[in-house]
Amino acid sequence: MKKIFSLATIMMAAAALHAEDAADESRWTTSGGASLQFTQGYVSKNWYKGGESNFALLAAADYTFNYKYENFTWDNRLEGKLGFVTTPSDTCHNYMTNTDYLKYSTKFGYKAAGDWYYTLQALGQTQFCPGYKSNIDIEQSKFFNPAYLNISLGMDYKKSLENITWTVFMSPLAYNLKYVNNPYKRVDTGNPKDGWEKGRINASAFGLRNSYDHNLYDFGVSAKAGMDWKVCKYLTWTSQATYYSPLYDCGKYKGNVYTTFEWENTFDMPLNQYFSTKLYTHLRFDDSVGPDNKGAGWDYWQFSELLSFGLSYKW
Repeated sequence: MKKIFSLATIMMAAAALHAEDAADESRWTTSGGASLQFTQGYVSKNWYKGGESNFALLAAADYTFNYKYENFTWDNRLEGKLGFVTTPSDTCHNYMTNTDYLKYSTKFGYKAAGDWYYTLQALGQTQFCPGYKSNIDIEQSKFFNPAYLNISLGMDYKKSLENITWTVFMSPLAYNLKYVNNPYKRVDTGNPKDGWEKGRINASAFGLRNSYDHNLYDFGVSAKAGMDWKVCKYLTWTSQATYYSPLYDCGKYKGNVYTTFEWENTFDMPLNQYFSTKLYTHLRFDDSVGPDNKGAGWDYWQFSELLSFGLSYKW
């Protein structure tokens, strides 16, 4: 649970990055928010419909620090979410993560015309804690296992109105890297699990060619869109979508060119300055993971949803 509170440390470190002289202060714009929310349910052992009691805790932090000088812009965003849920019926774990990611994005832009900018963008993502499947005491993922990096060059359209801001970035040339720090050991038996040791990760579950590979990189096309919309006093909708596809065959299974698409939405419904209800949804498509890792009934689609209530503060 200690890693939940590490998000606060990350946000303070990010704030230090944009410290400037008083003369330059007006060139920076900053905003952020943090929340600690929970859900709880109790079911007696003789409840006629069955079920089990559980408790969930979700910590989230989001910080942006942007710089603008004449025709030059530099936009930065640091995001973190870490959630735990108790698992009474799990024989291996008392609790598991139900959401876990750490993201950093940065964009360097130079104004082309109107609201269009020539832009170089970099996106990095990993997670805080080890991830497990229910009733299986084998790590499926952990910090830098995997990690993702995308660097792309293209055009960015940015627009800001009274209650809504949005950006659309399109890149015809992007570099994409998938990295696993501690994959399975390479063995010659033909069965990758023969090389498994505690703490090692099956790299092929994340689209790498083999379970023992450290990385897979390629070049392709990418796009990203983001929106912040204050619908009304009691509802703010934040959305971002990313897309990537390589320009040539470099997927795990020869003959296939993979596609990755993610769409995240946060609906923030504040009661006052310090309490709010939040709905978070995450839709993902990734056909690089291969047929062995497809979810039952979902094919290559993945989906998660969280509804929570608790402390929330923005600045």
